[in-house]
Amino acid sequence: MTRKIADDSLLIEQAKRGNKDAINALVEKYADYTQKSVLKILHKMNRQGKYISDTYKSHGNVFADIEEDSWAIAHDVLVKAMGSIERFEGRSKLTTWLWVIAENHIKTLMAQRSRKRTRLFFHQSEDDEVAANIIETAGATPDLFVDDFEDKEVMEAVLDILYADDFNSDQREAILYFFVQELDQKTISEITGAKVGTVKKRIHDGLKKVRKKLAQEDLM
Repeated sequence: MTRKIADDSLLIEQAKRGNKDAINALVEKYADYTQKSVLKILHKMNRQGKYISDTYKSHGNVFADIEEDSWAIAHDVLVKAMGSIERFEGRSKLTTWLWVIAENHIKTLMAQRSRKRTRLFFHQSEDDEVAANIIETAGATPDLFVDDFEDKEVMEAVLDILYADDFNSDQREAILYFFVQELDQKTISEITGAKVGTVKKRIHDGLKKVRKKLAQEDLM
């Protein structure tokens, strides 16, 4: 154990000085650990309903998506870790440091995918294969407003209201995350940086505006 710590310390110090052999040695040594760590994090997120697959690479099977994702994400995590190895101060184990980087990277990635799905869901035509797949598998449309996605008149009215120039962008974002992506308010808070109470108010105030507009158009 002492020998392993000593070996790691030497490799880390050499890596900090830009030694490519040391960097490659660390990557090779911790590749398996990083992939397994990423896999655990992704499965945990999936159990919490927070995992979002890559829209363009999805197999239609969440477990297959997670397995494939884990390898690509682990690679990115190691690249990021080695690119900032000089920041590692040795106060914790290297494995702990890698785990933290993996968690933060995945959290950011899921937020990016969530935003991408929202854009695709609302801006691609129904003839678009990707958009059609999202409509079928993402779980949805805001059911407070429409009973079925085929109700195009209501859906178009909702979209017109949400994307009107005078509609508050923060309220629109909160509504889309909550009803379309089905994210809980705590997760929305983490993604947007707003307090949970603020997220609740944005959803509440935004829905009041949407309902009022729909009522004016005799669509409620």
